[in-house]
Amino acid sequence: MSLLAELEELLMKKAELKNKLQSIEGTEKALVVKMKILEEKLTIQVLEQRIKTKLAVLEELRSKIRELENRLKVPTKLTLEVPRKVQEPQNKRSMGVMVQVAPANSQQS
Repeated sequence: MSLLAELEELLMKKAELKNKLQSIEGTEKALVVKMKILEEKLTIQVLEQRIKTKLAVLEELRSKIRELENRLKVPTKLTLEVPRKVQEPQNKRSMGVMVQVAPANSQQS
């Protein structure tokens, strides 16, 4: 084999290997992107599950609060200052009046 033919063969082999390397690198880049996509999808799935769990906890808390509020039937006590319409005494004190207010929809069990 002549030197020229050998050189030509080596250059063709080199070009073939370069093409193969470019193809492999392209496949590698595509696989890296696919892997990142799958990681992001997994992260999103985990976050969605955590949100779902937290929303369930919130609903349980709200339900418990409603239950406790319904069980709590203690009337509210308010102190109101009622001004006198008649002549006030010299010291001009107002009378304190205790008023007991029951819930509007109070049903006895």
